[in-house]
Amino acid sequence: MAEMTVSEARDKFPDLIGRVHHGGEDVTILRHGKPVAVVILAETCAHYAALEDADLAKARAAACAAYLADPSATRTIEEIIAEDAARPAAE
Repeated sequence: MAEMTVSEARDKFPDLIGRVHHGGEDVTILRHGKPVAVVILAETCAHYAALEDADLAKARAAACAAYLADPSATRTIEEIIAEDAARPAAE
């Protein structure tokens, strides 16, 4: 993945857009050497959003099914947050 500073991105914005749009590159924008943003193709962003929507729909369906199977097994939001925090990030 290509990288450029915030100053470079500002000064060479048309080039940045060209690299992403025509060159198919993802470009990471750095401030003080640390990544602060990534410029990607709009269709890539839409693809990621669709994947996230599908994952959320699966989770929602599973939660509804679990509730319908046993309504007494509900959990508090605090319990859900704690379970989520304990889950490995790669999951």
